[in-house]
Amino acid sequence: MVSVMEKFTRSDLSNLDRVTATIVHEMGKIGLFHYNKLTYLFEYFFIKNFGCRYTKEEFIKLPHGPVISNYKTQITNLIRHGVFSGNIAEIHKSRKLDDDKRIKTTILSTELTSQYTVQENGIIILIRQIVNKYGHLSVDDLEDVVYQTNPVKKYLSNPFKQKTGGYILKNDCLKMKSYRTKEAEGRRLARKHLKKYPVEKKENKKILEEEYDNLIPMRPSV
Repeated sequence: MVSVMEKFTRSDLSNLDRVTATIVHEMGKIGLFHYNKLTYLFEYFFIKNFGCRYTKEEFIKLPHGPVISNYKTQITNLIRHGVFSGNIAEIHKSRKLDDDKRIKTTILSTELTSQYTVQENGIIILIRQIVNKYGHLSVDDLEDVVYQTNPVKKYLSNPFKQKTGGYILKNDCLKMKSYRTKEAEGRRLARKHLKKYPVEKKENKKILEEEYDNLIPMRPSV
């Protein structure tokens, strides 16, 4: 395990991994249902706020809402590298379509989780707001929230779509131009500037960060 851990660095993680690591770190422990739904809500609200993608995950539609396409493999990889703690066998256990969504498989944070979280202040703010508003809802209430989001409603309204198995954030279900407002473009440019000039003059950076924070309404309104 030590030799594997030495080879595992932040650069080995995708944006999706970093977002889920941040969610698990903020929650401390989380069930698979909430793990998937909070990650979906993050990508949805990131698109609403910035008019672009962050994780680029498309999310498969299952009976109780969208899930990360390869969440079992993704979680297993992070558990094996010590980023999460959890029962791998339980995560890979086959479920029937009519299984109760309340069946909880728990993922826990570890002493390493914080080392692999998102570093951008604005993104952390968004994740915390999502966790604070939705992280402690019951599975039924959280499912209701997810089903109120536009991509899920659009997916379900398409008569040619299967009820399960399709992608929720595929291009034909989500028109990015619908979210490219002037406000979203301003937030996108501010974020791009902060990433491009992370070590510019401290005074200028502080001013820009304050402007950036003020530009983030973080719209978890559903």
